[in-house]
Amino acid sequence: MRQTRISKRYAKALFDMAIDIKMLDQTTKDMELVISVCKENKDFRLLLQSPIINSKKKIAIINALFEKHLQKISLHFLLIITNKRREAYLESIAKEFINLYKKYKNIITTYLKTVVKIDDDIKNKILDLMKKQTGGEIELIEEIKEELLGGFVLDFGDNKYDASILKQIEDLKKEFNINLYEKGF
Repeated sequence: MRQTRISKRYAKALFDMAIDIKMLDQTTKDMELVISVCKENKDFRLLLQSPIINSKKKIAIINALFEKHLQKISLHFLLIITNKRREAYLESIAKEFINLYKKYKNIITTYLKTVVKIDDDIKNKILDLMKKQTGGEIELIEEIKEELLGGFVLDFGDNKYDASILKQIEDLKKEFNINLYEKGF
């Protein structure tokens, strides 16, 4: 609970500042880079969470890692977070920033799970239908899930459309498990 509140507040502050100085897109790319570094480098995550390593060392490491790759606003933001001893929240702050950006730009993340990779024609049809349905830009993330056996599953927002063979088999199992026989005597 506390982590979410802290992350949202810092992300909102950076988001508002990025809008004010008209650097929203660049700052978004910077936050995506921060997320990818945190995901790919376990040692960096452990460094950020370590209470033993002092802030000066953390600042020096953050400077060395990001100085050439981030805009000044993003780098200064990371240094402020570290000075405030909130560096353990860095990844979640960046994720919250990305969520704010997507909401601001009306970008809807949609997950498409299929058994095999779909061709571009079908993908474009799905994107067109989703744009008409939601009225926003669609970010389509494809996943290959062989356990579906066939069909597809489409997740967007709070909605889920499951047209997979696996779901149909599960529905049939439920139907057959219902005891239709009732004693009449």
